[in-house]
Amino acid sequence: MLSAEMNDRLTAVRAGTPAGELLRRYWHPIGYSTELQRPGQTVKVRVLGEDLVLARTQSGSLLLVQEHCAHRQASLLYGYIEGECIRCPYHGWLYNGAGECIERPFEARKDRVQRKLIASYATHEIGGLIFGYLGPEKDKPAFPNWDILVREDGVRHFEVQDDLACNWLQIQENAVDVTHTYYTHSKYFERLGLSDQSGFGLPFQRFGFQRFEWGIVKSWVYKDAGRGWGNLMVFPNMLRILTEMHWRVPVDDTTTRIFWLSFTPTDSAMPHKANEGPQIIRQPKRTDWNGRYHMDTFMSRDAMVVETQGALLDRSHERLGASDRGIVMFRKLLQEQIAIVQAGGRPFANIYEPGVQMIDLRQWMGGYLPMSCKPDPTFHQTKDFSEVFDDTHEEYEVPPGPMESIVGAPASACQ
Repeated sequence: MLSAEMNDRLTAVRAGTPAGELLRRYWHPIGYSTELQRPGQTVKVRVLGEDLVLARTQSGSLLLVQEHCAHRQASLLYGYIEGECIRCPYHGWLYNGAGECIERPFEARKDRVQRKLIASYATHEIGGLIFGYLGPEKDKPAFPNWDILVREDGVRHFEVQDDLACNWLQIQENAVDVTHTYYTHSKYFERLGLSDQSGFGLPFQRFGFQRFEWGIVKSWVYKDAGRGWGNLMVFPNMLRILTEMHWRVPVDDTTTRIFWLSFTPTDSAMPHKANEGPQIIRQPKRTDWNGRYHMDTFMSRDAMVVETQGALLDRSHERLGASDRGIVMFRKLLQEQIAIVQAGGRPFANIYEPGVQMIDLRQWMGGYLPMSCKPDPTFHQTKDFSEVFDDTHEEYEVPPGPMESIVGAPASACQ
């Protein structure tokens, strides 16, 4: 369990909070390219507790600034895009991409001095996603060119769902929970009489966790399926499986937006045309009219387990077990990296040297790979188990005993 003070330290995302300042040292997706197809368009963005406006300028570039004008706090969402600047629709104050007010109509000459009056942030557009960096300029990392974003031998699409009504950490801790897949997913498929092709329904024999250069890599041994590893928790708020990447982006302390990117490799190179973005697939509602979760998809079941913990889980009341070793490892990693930022350092799992062409996270996967996504026929295991794991690998042997179906005969302990 965690104390209330430590729980707040790891969950609050506002500027000036420990976790909020750590998260601001990374690039986060904030929107889709298709939302801003034409110059002059604007969209509202709320991320890490900040209300922002994202705009497409006349040159096709992006501008990301705080929503409210410094003058009378009117929303710049309705502003005019003029060249590379945005003009407030109330009194016409004009801001550039650096947040500097470069024109104030109707004001005395002495009040027209150009200076920064509103917050502004860097952006990066790639693979149909728009990313923002909300941290200090001096600590800005190079953009991480994840393979799933830059590969051209396939097609991408996005799975868009409603925001989750809970804190980001509840969702990300689920990314280092190996064993929940057995009951939360496979056994619920079985309960509903649905087919499950994921492979998560096999009984566990062993599972483990280890830090690697991008976060935490998981290992497992399934009965009759052998050893496997991968399904990476990419620090601080991502999950990577073979052909999918999920970003768990904090909107604020009790709301999280998932950006879910899927990649389908093809036999021949099929680069996207500049005017053809990835397809966006809108997922159905996760609950019925009465607020009960449907439980018939991976998304609805994962939403159930994280949202029913409460908007902000009180970890002082939890009772952790051996299967939570990955969660404990992640919490220690968070605390460690928060301390590094507070001491003026740069957190890990970032790139500070430009020129890295592609980060292929698939190299950290191998063996038997159960998963909910489509396979990657181009995947070839490049690292042996012994090249990935060392003596820091924390493994747990599952005690012998039945892992019987929850459909049909009850488990022996309940007889």
